[in-house]
Amino acid sequence: MIVVVGLPAYADSPDGEQCAGGLAVEVAAAAKGRGSAVELVGKVGNDGAGDAVVVALGRLGIGHAALLRDPVRPTPVLAAVATDDDLAEVDAETPEALLLPEDAAARPMLEAADVELALRFLPAAGVIVVADPLAETGIVAAVEGAAYAAARLIVLVPAGAKPPAVPADATLLEAPAEDDGSFGRLVGIFAGALDAGVDPRAAFAEAVASSGWEPIVE
Repeated sequence: MIVVVGLPAYADSPDGEQCAGGLAVEVAAAAKGRGSAVELVGKVGNDGAGDAVVVALGRLGIGHAALLRDPVRPTPVLAAVATDDDLAEVDAETPEALLLPEDAAARPMLEAADVELALRFLPAAGVIVVADPLAETGIVAAVEGAAYAAARLIVLVPAGAKPPAVPADATLLEAPAEDDGSFGRLVGIFAGALDAGVDPRAAFAEAVASSGWEPIVE
């Protein structure tokens, strides 16, 4: 089983269907598509958008038993925006998205205690992916949870951010500054292959080939 730790957002699809979005959901969906059982550890607001996220995760086959509700902060919303003044036409498949509220402090956040409790609740994890930034204490909780479950740990780092302190056997991957969704697919497929017992080097090669990325050969 793969456990993805991150904060899902609400999003409307081009056809008007209510969906769940964000990097954590992209990773979880790709891992599910690779054949793994997946649980999402996250938090949404106690609102209608949060309800829609839960329904959307269910449609994707992503477990949400450890998805918490924030009684104060609203569920974040992914809104497509045009970038070339008012003349730009947003690509319906890969639009640029703005996460609202823009202030991260106004969105739900995962505390170390949330991560610790959730991972204790999911001891069958074979791979744990930290998809969104956590405070140092949250990273410590993820590291301890991975050790407790004897799970492989993958931590995603925002572009340009300082990598957190993790054990030598953990995998750190830097997210690109701009992404069309292929990075989430890469991570999810990589995690799914590890969960299936594939050697890490071969698992990463499969993920690169399957996600549309191209290795740089010098």
